[in-house]
Amino acid sequence: MFSKSAGMKKILLVAVILGIYGLFMCGCGKVSQKVSSNIPNGSNGAEEDVAKPKSSDGKNLDMENKYKNKAVVLETVVDIFREPDINSERVTQAIFNQPVEVIEEKGSWTKVKVVDGYTGWLKSKFIDRDCTSIMEEKYTDRAVITGKTKKVYSSAGGGVTLKDVVMGTELFIKEKKDRYYEVALPGGITGWIDTKDTIKVPSGSPIPKTSAQDFVATVSKFTGTPYLWGGVSSWEGVDCSGLVYICSRINGVDLPRDADMQFEFIKTGVGSVEELKAGDFLFFSSSEELKDVSHVGVYVGDGKFIQAAKSKGMVVETGLDTEYYLKRLKGIKRIFE
Repeated sequence: MFSKSAGMKKILLVAVILGIYGLFMCGCGKVSQKVSSNIPNGSNGAEEDVAKPKSSDGKNLDMENKYKNKAVVLETVVDIFREPDINSERVTQAIFNQPVEVIEEKGSWTKVKVVDGYTGWLKSKFIDRDCTSIMEEKYTDRAVITGKTKKVYSSAGGGVTLKDVVMGTELFIKEKKDRYYEVALPGGITGWIDTKDTIKVPSGSPIPKTSAQDFVATVSKFTGTPYLWGGVSSWEGVDCSGLVYICSRINGVDLPRDADMQFEFIKTGVGSVEELKAGDFLFFSSSEELKDVSHVGVYVGDGKFIQAAKSKGMVVETGLDTEYYLKRLKGIKRIFE
């Protein structure tokens, strides 16, 4: 009797298992058939197709990775310091809506790498990790500011001033209305700028290289601007290499930030003073021994050059035909024709 009972239990158990297995296979067969019906010929199977992300998701993922460690500058001009201390050396500056790479955070400070290649510290309150306003993939064109300064308004034709911006600032364009561009700003808002003293450049494309004449015209706009060590704008001031750096940049040439680096970067040399042309770069040494490169200016013709002169406290036009400068002239380089 015991053996019969045990046998019946085994039969019932097997029947239950077979029933469950049948239901499972039936259900899975429908699901599998439904998924498989969408698989194109040549696919390796439903699982591979389901696991593969859609193209739009792939693009979004690439974009997220691209801007993962980026931040955007919120103020017109922001100082970048060598140490997380406002009393340390100002090494350079970043300008509004410029992307920076976040390296480290310490208290109220963030260490960043800026567009000109320098690394340093800025106050964390001056940047935002929301990079929507600098995501070039979202926009067709951008406006590059070529005037010394420009105002961003709340509406086309005027309204409230939202921000002052300086030469070299780049803002992505959403639309154009009359002679105004609607531009994307940090924080998810938009503003309007006059199209005057701007150039429109396709997103993702470099600024087109211009001529020596255009370059000299840009440099000349800074005459009278205060001298500021580490400065790159007319807002607070510029130093000698900052002047050359920002003016070259909006004329389509990205130079290193410092004079000695600029000297090494520019390969085309000019043999003598007699061969000078307007737009040439003049590099000077700190002494007549010519062992270093400590200063740079731009030749503008008629024996004169423009420089951000620390001794004068501003950007000035200076005669080259003086013993002081001629004996310290390390070399002449040319980029613009």
